[in-house]
Amino acid sequence: MPLTDYTEIVEKLQKALGRGFAEEPWILNVPGKSIACKIDQFYYLAVIPAFSEQLARLGGMFPDQVNEALVKTGNFITKAPERNPVLPLTLGWGGPSVKVKAAFVDADFIDRAVKTYGGLDSVLNVTELKISSADRDRVEAFFEDKTPPQKLAYF
Repeated sequence: MPLTDYTEIVEKLQKALGRGFAEEPWILNVPGKSIACKIDQFYYLAVIPAFSEQLARLGGMFPDQVNEALVKTGNFITKAPERNPVLPLTLGWGGPSVKVKAAFVDADFIDRAVKTYGGLDSVLNVTELKISSADRDRVEAFFEDKTPPQKLAYF
């Protein structure tokens, strides 16, 4: 049985995401519409399962393959021992708050996709999407031994 080259899969997903962003820029960084929004310079918050499903469609693979590749390469933030990237969170961006299943994505994964393959000259800016301060302790526990999102990521 051959070993899976997750680096190759991640590069394929970045190319697909970059091309998808070039065609439909609203798939990223538009709170309430996008599959992922930048919450600070280190992380994007992805809506699950929409993020994995859209990335799978763009990359021609199954959502579980996308999830596995992003977890194995550290592009999805996870906590040992479960390695489940999904965390229920309350989010807001000016209107009423909403509860979603979310995952934290290393900003470099998406930034490289939009810059290298999506035709942008620079990385995307941090959006007005914020995590409820009531979730902060859970988020910081989830990020045990990793750099958690900055204060600006909360409302």
